[in-house]
Amino acid sequence: MENHNNRHRTLTVMEGRDENAPMVDGFKDAAKKKGWSFCQLFGINSDKLARFDLDDIPLDYVIFRELSKNNYHEAERIMYWLKKNHKVCINADVAGRRISTSDKHFQQGLFMMDPFLREYALPTFEAKNKGNVISYIDGNRIHYPIVLKDRRGTAGKGITLINATPELGQIQDFKNLLIEQYIKPECDYRVFVMGGIAIGTMRKKGNTDNPGDFISWSAGIEKHPEEDPTTLAQLTEIATRAAAISKLEYAGIDILREEGTGKLYLLETNIAAGWPNFIPVTHIDIPMLVLDWMEEIGDNLNLPPSTTVPKYIENRLKYLPASIQESYHQILDGTPDVLEQYQAVFDKYPNRYLYDAGNIFARLKDAYQTLISSPEKAGDYNQLLTEIESMPLSWAGNFIGPEVGTLHDGAILSALYLFLLHKIKEI
Repeated sequence: MENHNNRHRTLTVMEGRDENAPMVDGFKDAAKKKGWSFCQLFGINSDKLARFDLDDIPLDYVIFRELSKNNYHEAERIMYWLKKNHKVCINADVAGRRISTSDKHFQQGLFMMDPFLREYALPTFEAKNKGNVISYIDGNRIHYPIVLKDRRGTAGKGITLINATPELGQIQDFKNLLIEQYIKPECDYRVFVMGGIAIGTMRKKGNTDNPGDFISWSAGIEKHPEEDPTTLAQLTEIATRAAAISKLEYAGIDILREEGTGKLYLLETNIAAGWPNFIPVTHIDIPMLVLDWMEEIGDNLNLPPSTTVPKYIENRLKYLPASIQESYHQILDGTPDVLEQYQAVFDKYPNRYLYDAGNIFARLKDAYQTLISSPEKAGDYNQLLTEIESMPLSWAGNFIGPEVGTLHDGAILSALYLFLLHKIKEI
């Protein structure tokens, strides 16, 4: 494993699409400000990829967006090599791999798996052909108006509003299209999530006179930073959980508020989210924050969890609710009964994706309650400590444990781990 701490850093952005040049330039400027070298790759030679012969390419710190010269399967080979060689790469281990994580149908399926996010998911189905679309309408699975959209579309492109069956005749090819329930927007939101934290939120409106102008709604004609505390808290919970279940360390989460009802709908996660419209509105320097975060990951790669966990969590406590911050410190201090309010949180997620976090919580809670009154029994939990310290750290949210929850959950688990560590060191 290479030492990332004691070497000059080079940022490599893998992006081959001309339309995303502004993002590349933004990362290049941030790298220059930090004194890093910069490299842009449009693709990697297929023969080199076939042999995993990548050692001569600067790949220590990688932002993987989209390569114009490699297909999805070759992209997976790149991801595999980066992980095996302990490189710092954002979103290298996403749910469904790169080939599925940008698929809107796959995303909505993930949201439906989560008991919390299910409330905000949109009914989405495979279009396949005209008859199949009509069957979903006739079967009351979905109702007009609907939208037909490209399963990997971006920026509002490739979306058609359908108000009645005759309008389906304008669609020439249903391949790669999805059926989605149309929700008339009051506004929508872009929330940037990085390392389990919502770092900024923008509210936007599009062309209110033309409900089919999806490009204007994606870009936003009216754009403002969202500042209402209640709204921000709700959006943060939705966005961080969406990023966590998708195992996205860095993402732009799009959420829509329905006109009239005010109900929120989770539209999609964006693995290579753009920010040229976001920065002027929110004044949040996304590329610099990304590089700071990658630097932190690199600095912690060779350190034990006993060092990494408190540094990572305490650097992010200020972004978490005051109640989580208070509980974190109370657990470290051994305050009795502080965990009862969180039992319901972990019990709420019996599904597979959070099973590991719930199991870890139950075991750490047992150790915590025992050691508050009987610290001399700390040695009984050496095996538990060893198991936890052998688990991979998740940079997508939960941090402690092989399956991710949000950093809200991770802060509580981290405090329990650090409490146990301290008690064992005392004996």
